[in-house]
Amino acid sequence: MPPGPRFDVAVVGAGPIGSATARHLADRGASVLVVGPDEPATFEDHQGVWAGYYDQGRLAHVLEVPLVTSLLATRSLRRFAELRERSGVEFTTPTQSLSVLPDVADGAPGAEWFDRDRLLRNAEDLGVAVFALSEDDLRSDYPRLSFAPGHVGVVQRDAHILNPRELVRAELGAAVAAGATLVRDEVVSLDRQGDDAVLTGRSGEVWRADRVVMATGAATNMTGLLPRPLQMQTFGATVVLVEVDDPSTVDMPAMMYLKFVDGRLGFGGIVMSPLRYPDGRWYIKVSGNSLLGNPLATADEIAAWVRTGGRGEDIDDTLALLAELMPGQQFGSAHTRPCLVCETPSGLPVIDRVDDRTVVAIEGERGAMAADEIGRLTADLTIAGRWNDGLPHEVFRAQW
Repeated sequence: MPPGPRFDVAVVGAGPIGSATARHLADRGASVLVVGPDEPATFEDHQGVWAGYYDQGRLAHVLEVPLVTSLLATRSLRRFAELRERSGVEFTTPTQSLSVLPDVADGAPGAEWFDRDRLLRNAEDLGVAVFALSEDDLRSDYPRLSFAPGHVGVVQRDAHILNPRELVRAELGAAVAAGATLVRDEVVSLDRQGDDAVLTGRSGEVWRADRVVMATGAATNMTGLLPRPLQMQTFGATVVLVEVDDPSTVDMPAMMYLKFVDGRLGFGGIVMSPLRYPDGRWYIKVSGNSLLGNPLATADEIAAWVRTGGRGEDIDDTLALLAELMPGQQFGSAHTRPCLVCETPSGLPVIDRVDDRTVVAIEGERGAMAADEIGRLTADLTIAGRWNDGLPHEVFRAQW
């Protein structure tokens, strides 16, 4: 076998966490290889891996029940201006972020999912202004929206919509400018030869590295690159895109909506204000009830799920929800997009050592907004060989 080029660190995976890790490693002076496939042109005949970041909009805010999630996002947001300047890529849009949830004062369900008191306390801890809204406040502040009775809200008025595709482009651009090598390939084997990790791409190309970071997201257990599987679950999620001709006619914030009617969950998920997608059209993105309804266990199952294009039944549910939320609003055609999400036992990211030369980093379900900070923590653990952050490492330990 030819020796192949050698690097201090090879990052397997070029999504939000892999690209951010590569940037922070390169900024520390390490010679870095980052390997990951580019986004496929279509999904109808798809084979191989797929990434959840193939999307135009994710919330970047502090309205998350786990304080750690909001803290990681806040740390990332503080570096976004520098990343924009370094890369020349715009990847955020200002927005209001509104969480709507049942009023639990009378023992209504839903507090475990979106606990308003905890959201308010978390924001106060982070020094971010958010505002509690009563049912009457929701009606007066958002007169063109119609929420289910008995619901209240929390709003962060200085939140952002994060474009994950553009975030990755910015991170990779900054990483390459700092000296990292980007290869568009898929690592199919990882072996140890003496002190070297030997990585082989699907193309047959071979690379060597002293250390390896596994940042392969929801497909991590399917890669065959880890010595044993992590405790995590992977799901095929569905995104519904509903076209609007003129986004200026749609008066809505970006929302997390937990809707209960007669004690039963009617909808739980994201309703994103209109975004422009690569086809040049504007869409409202909805991802809700079926998010964790399609568990996947193998790479073949991932590919097969992607080829379906998503769960078609979600279209009718989405159109009914939007008609109720925005009475009188005109909508265009709707279609689905496949997505992948993963769930860790803690619901938080995993950043931990696999062995003395390998680190694994997984964002979890809401990690895109926190990816830059997860990448920084991962790079630090990889270079230093130990945990140095004020957050306890136990929070991010892998479970096998």
